[in-house]
Amino acid sequence: MSIPITGLFSSLQVKLFSYFALSLLAILLIATGIERVVINRLLTLPQSTQEQINHLANQATDLVNKDALTALTSWEQNQAFRVYVLDKDLKSITKSALHPHFIFKLQYMRQLHLPMGNSVNKPLIGIPLPNAHYIDGPLTLVVQLKPELHPAQKLTQSLWVIRVLVGISVLLVFTSILTRYLITPLKHLKLGTQALASGRLDTRIAQHFSVKEPEFYHLATEFDHMAEQVQQSMQNQKRLLRDVSHELRTPLARQELALHLLAKQASREQHKFIQRLEQENQQMASLINSILDYSRLNNAYVELTYTWVALSHIRSRVLADIQFEAKAEQTITWTEFTHDLNIQTDANFLIRALDNVLRNALKYAGESCTVIISSHIKDGNLVIDIEDDGPGIPDDKLENLFNPFTRMDEARYSSQGGYGLGLAIVKQSLKLLGGEVSASNHLTGGLCISFSLPLPPMKAA
Repeated sequence: MSIPITGLFSSLQVKLFSYFALSLLAILLIATGIERVVINRLLTLPQSTQEQINHLANQATDLVNKDALTALTSWEQNQAFRVYVLDKDLKSITKSALHPHFIFKLQYMRQLHLPMGNSVNKPLIGIPLPNAHYIDGPLTLVVQLKPELHPAQKLTQSLWVIRVLVGISVLLVFTSILTRYLITPLKHLKLGTQALASGRLDTRIAQHFSVKEPEFYHLATEFDHMAEQVQQSMQNQKRLLRDVSHELRTPLARQELALHLLAKQASREQHKFIQRLEQENQQMASLINSILDYSRLNNAYVELTYTWVALSHIRSRVLADIQFEAKAEQTITWTEFTHDLNIQTDANFLIRALDNVLRNALKYAGESCTVIISSHIKDGNLVIDIEDDGPGIPDDKLENLFNPFTRMDEARYSSQGGYGLGLAIVKQSLKLLGGEVSASNHLTGGLCISFSLPLPPMKAA
């Protein structure tokens, strides 16, 4: 299936640019429209100011009807506003002198109930006096508004509030759209990656993407191709391990049979060589089993079976198995927990991991040693410590203890043999169980191996 290309720019670049351009344009248009609708209302005088000016108009009407021009003159001079009563020719009936700029602004008088505008700091408001009886015709009360009473004083703050609210609203809308376009594909990719990492090698994600989104579709197809290659590689490796196991074990079994038959015919002097060959044969079989076990664990070939199991049950099984193999002067104890726990885990894997560590301790801690197992809860985890009183290992080599084929001959007895896979298998087993394993030395000597398993899947018995 062909993937479309858009000129010099990819489809994703064009769409991102379009989204941002549309969001910017929407912010400008919506903010401008709202400002035009709201601005007139914001520039209208509040009701209290209108009532105050209407009261001045009533006072001026009363003085005119009383023909008290002298009192009207005094009244004009004593008001908080600059006020004049003008005739039809826009001249003061009290003969007050009008400033030329004031006369110029008379042609831009505004009505009391209409917006004041924001271009004039001290606009003139004309209020007709229809009830005033004046021989030369109708009169008008002209009031010059004070700057602090002009509604435009708060207009700038209001407009900025409108712009910010509009900008946030539009950005939220376009962000949600962009999120659906970008985050949803990334979510599918994340889930696919997690599924692949958990061992589901048949995971494919291209069906969640459209060819109309070439960048994501191409990424998804590349992911599927990678997953297919990994699956094929794992299957080949699994097949190789199975074949190698069969091919190696078959001649070993034949060799063991041949040695058994040879032992019946061999002389007493030859028996020691036959025993040597049998030991080598057993070590080879053990090495093959260890390599296969580690490979299965490391490549997530194992499916775990989680069940609720009592910690006391694991304790009794581990002690029963390991004490059977311990020598007379080797002591193994597991201190009782404060209360029994039921933990949700694969009991066989956990017991096997504990057994590997204990066998390792008995092999290297010495012919006469003490191994103490204890368990406690720390930071939301169940911790199982396995301590021995052996010679320990150098601190600088602790971090390599769980690597495959690691042997600490300098600190342990190299004559004990081993291939350095036991603790590597323990590490992989704990990893599959969702926990971790660590090692440390005691201040008084000896090695401590600690298992840490998450506590949330546990419950008290």
